[in-house]
Amino acid sequence: MKSLSVHRKGLRLALVAALALGGGGVAAGAEPKPAPVPDKVALRAQLGIIYAQNGQHDEARQEFVKLLEEPQGRAAALTNLGNLAFLDGKVDDALESYKQAGALDIGDPGIVLNKGLALKELGRTDEAEKAFAQAVQMAGGVEKASYLLGLPTSPEDTGRGKVSKMTADEVRQMLLKAKSGVPKAAPATKNADSQAKVTSRPGGARAAEVSVGDQNLYWKDR
Repeated sequence: MKSLSVHRKGLRLALVAALALGGGGVAAGAEPKPAPVPDKVALRAQLGIIYAQNGQHDEARQEFVKLLEEPQGRAAALTNLGNLAFLDGKVDDALESYKQAGALDIGDPGIVLNKGLALKELGRTDEAEKAFAQAVQMAGGVEKASYLLGLPTSPEDTGRGKVSKMTADEVRQMLLKAKSGVPKAAPATKNADSQAKVTSRPGGARAAEVSVGDQNLYWKDR
């Protein structure tokens, strides 16, 4: 645990430096090369997620609010602000954030999974099951949907903690059940990518490493 904490601290400092300096730099004596344009959305989102992982919710919230100013970062900002609200017990606020994020990025199944978890927490089970079914279809199957939430994807995978007030097994059963009830795609989804879209976890981390406390929510980093 200590080494993981040190790793996160080092990564956080690197992200702060990248945001401050724009990610550029030329070694002394080397031929100047065009500096790659830094992905400010991913950097800001990942920094906020790391803060959240370490229980620094105020700092995380500040990063996500700043991310709202980036046109391409609004969906990630709203998703992650929704997660913070969920963790604070403000599930109605979380659901509203997920709805707004989903309207901005209609092809991300992780947002739909978070929406399903919020609906389940609010006792709106039928709506939650429809959301899970939609997310399974969008993700390309139960395994990929499970990965987005950090749930075990094989018997060798150890437990990941809990999602909301349900165990990982209970959520996985909902995802499996969703396979038989996948809704028809609505005509309004003409901009959605027909291929399965599974957003990478922050910093290339395993899904299990991006949970916060006893919550395994989907954290969006781009």
